[in-house]
Amino acid sequence: MNGLPFQRLLARVLLVGVLVSAALIAAGFFGSLVVGWRGSLLGATPLDETITDFGNLGADLLVLRPLAIAQLGILVLIGTPVVRVMVTVVEFFQERDAIYTAITAAVLAILLTSLFVIR
Repeated sequence: MNGLPFQRLLARVLLVGVLVSAALIAAGFFGSLVVGWRGSLLGATPLDETITDFGNLGADLLVLRPLAIAQLGILVLIGTPVVRVMVTVVEFFQERDAIYTAITAAVLAILLTSLFVIR
């Protein structure tokens, strides 16, 4: 394996994912202040169920709803380690390391199953 360049690539993937996520969540938060805050960070006001409903995310992003922007940030944060594992699978495959490719692919399958299948 290439060692240091590979570690830098993985670090860059994680850094970019966290920075993009933080920027989206911050944009959603400040956008919600502009259009009117409908919740409480302290839990004093009950939050409606739309906060955990990602079903209309695409449509809400098209109209730049602040909550949808923050939700996208959360999805990016959740997806960042998955992308890291995907990059690792590709690297091991390119290095022709069959054992580590198989192990990492199995980890990726478990991650994807837990995200998309298990409820």
